[in-house]
Amino acid sequence: MAAACSNSKEETKNSIVTNDTTSFYPVASYINNQVKYFDSTRARFSVVITEGTKKDSTTSQLTGVMPMIQSFIDADISDSVQKINYKESVFRDAGTASLNINYTSINSLTTIKNIDILIDEQTSLIKRLFIRKQFQTKDTTSIEQMSWKTNEGFTKSISKEASNGFLLNKTIAVRVILL
Repeated sequence: MAAACSNSKEETKNSIVTNDTTSFYPVASYINNQVKYFDSTRARFSVVITEGTKKDSTTSQLTGVMPMIQSFIDADISDSVQKINYKESVFRDAGTASLNINYTSINSLTTIKNIDILIDEQTSLIKRLFIRKQFQTKDTTSIEQMSWKTNEGFTKSISKEASNGFLLNKTIAVRVILL
């Protein structure tokens, strides 16, 4: 019994507790701030949907585009549960005068494969946000590429390919119309 207690104390001394102190950029917070900005300016939106050769355009209020905006909010990987699935890299892009923060999936099961955030070197504000998702539904592979330009709007491109070869290519471009 004394040996068992001794081993238990030894294991406790040798176990190392590490706390993850890495902070990922809070994408949801950024998008929610953009929504507040659009709401405060009473912005309307030009929505252009292109599917194949068919093009449809309309104008909408914020409530009409919120379901599309929600997909950006849902792509936030900054919580401790999500961020373990991603590798972060940061580099300076002299060509665009931006700091680029990249999150790349290290887990093949994650839907969000990549996030790029371009931050202006002078203002430290986000210029652009890019998110790439890929997922499988039954026999169909879907790829969504989303981009957000601060205070101007966003684009969402959706490609679907089924095992029988059927393709869907759809682009939704949403631009802010300030009143």
